[in-house]
Amino acid sequence: MKHTRRLTVLAVALAVAPAALSAQTVMVRVLASEASTPIFGALTYLVDPSGETVRNGLSDERGRALFVGFAAGTYRVRAEMIGMGTAETDLFDVGEGMSVSQELRLSSSAIQLEGLSVEAEGGRCRVRPGGEGLAVAGVWDEARKALSAAAFTDQQGSYRYETMMYTRDLDRNFTILGEEERRREGYMLTPFESLPADSLVAYGFVQRAGMDYLYFAPDAAVLLSDPFLDTHCFRLERGADGLLGLAFEPTGEKKSVVDIAGTMWIDAESAELRWLEFRYQYLDDEIASSDIGGRVDFRRMPAGTWIVPEWWIRMPAVAERVDGSGRRSRFIDGYRQVGGVVLEAREAGGRRLGRRVATGGFEGVVMDSVGVPIASARVGVVGSNQEVYTDAAGRYGIVGLNPGRYQVRFVDPALESIGFVPEPVARDVIRGESTTLDFHMPSVGDVLFEACRGVERPTDFAILAGMVRDERRRPVEGAQVLVEWSTFRIRSPGGDVDFDGETIDGFQTTTDASGSYRFCGVPTDMLLRVRALGGESQSDVYELRVGVDVVAGLQTIVLARE
Repeated sequence: MKHTRRLTVLAVALAVAPAALSAQTVMVRVLASEASTPIFGALTYLVDPSGETVRNGLSDERGRALFVGFAAGTYRVRAEMIGMGTAETDLFDVGEGMSVSQELRLSSSAIQLEGLSVEAEGGRCRVRPGGEGLAVAGVWDEARKALSAAAFTDQQGSYRYETMMYTRDLDRNFTILGEEERRREGYMLTPFESLPADSLVAYGFVQRAGMDYLYFAPDAAVLLSDPFLDTHCFRLERGADGLLGLAFEPTGEKKSVVDIAGTMWIDAESAELRWLEFRYQYLDDEIASSDIGGRVDFRRMPAGTWIVPEWWIRMPAVAERVDGSGRRSRFIDGYRQVGGVVLEAREAGGRRLGRRVATGGFEGVVMDSVGVPIASARVGVVGSNQEVYTDAAGRYGIVGLNPGRYQVRFVDPALESIGFVPEPVARDVIRGESTTLDFHMPSVGDVLFEACRGVERPTDFAILAGMVRDERRRPVEGAQVLVEWSTFRIRSPGGDVDFDGETIDGFQTTTDASGSYRFCGVPTDMLLRVRALGGESQSDVYELRVGVDVVAGLQTIVLARE
């Protein structure tokens, strides 16, 4: 019985509460002052007499924004739009059960960022951009509008995102050595979220978690927060391609916690925020570097909202070394980059807002030293399981790579049989593009001649090289390889020909980790016998001749178990 009464009370409360909260309504319409056309995606605010925001929103395709569910009282409405001025109504009353309409007109001529003189105020760093620095304040106001719209979008959780998160290990030249990625799909408040601003300011943008360190990037809410604005100053920078930068840095002396400095880049023509780049400040001196930082991109969606379509943070991979006196020190041995990309975003109703091409790749032709295409050459990416074979025309293609710098490896089976694999080639992958990367293989003779450079040998001697494999075609390390040939001495005193005997000459060597062997001085135009021994296995005897005009001979040896 008691349980039944509790359900009844809840039902009454749920029935009454929505009606009470939604009794007061304010309908706002935002128009362009010149043409009286609706403004789509304007930020609108319902504020009380003290200036506190009670409700906020973005105007729709008809320039409308609706505020419901607030207490009766006195309010005003404010509206602003990127690239336009700000408009505000006078105070008005909203009584119990009232529905009030308000109209605001925004002028597109209020903000002029193109041609703004950066030099005039760019050298000064101002805390909380305000009226005393008109140029800095104007640029900050445009950045603030985009950040406010992004923060509003985050709060709504109205998009279904498909995201791809990745972790990359980089060397000190930022070449990708290894990569892992994972995908996620579903409704999210935001695909990227930072810690609260007060926590970051108090404890730093790099915080310790056990034996590890966590690196944080600022989201829109952090950049708009009082704790961040009170501890950072701002100035202008001129960028390339019509971009205007609002640079920021920590105020005061060196801090005990890690902070950030960076730049918000704004399109001077449209006044839209493009991206934020930042770097970490006050790291330990041993690992301090301007390469440790990150980037956060911003993008306006069709519905007027703003999201973060891509972000990344680059952290140091720290190693330790000991000098001759036993003192230990740390150094940057590489980097780890963690990031994310929004592949697709959908509205709650299911409308697709565009799928982003998030990957790129390589394509090209593999040729020999004289330009003849090589078929069946292997092309792969170091640190990845991506590997393909060239076709009959020597062509290849690798797709599905995330943007970044990769090492591409080219392997010719003929050269691999003598233990030679060219050094990987470092190239950048650009999102949505296939980078052309052709490769010329050296000749076998050139490779072996270079390998035997400095080894003295008669002019009529050549190079013999190859690989020892087992019955399953696997390379055999540490096998003994012998090459032998016969030398005959003949005398003819008085015109008679006498046979004076046979002498066996030869060399011996051991295969390396790739199963390869090499003899830098075997006679030309002579029958050579080659065999290999390895543990309980031995090979057949292989016979070959190296021509007088040939630089090198090749021979693959197969070890067979007795």
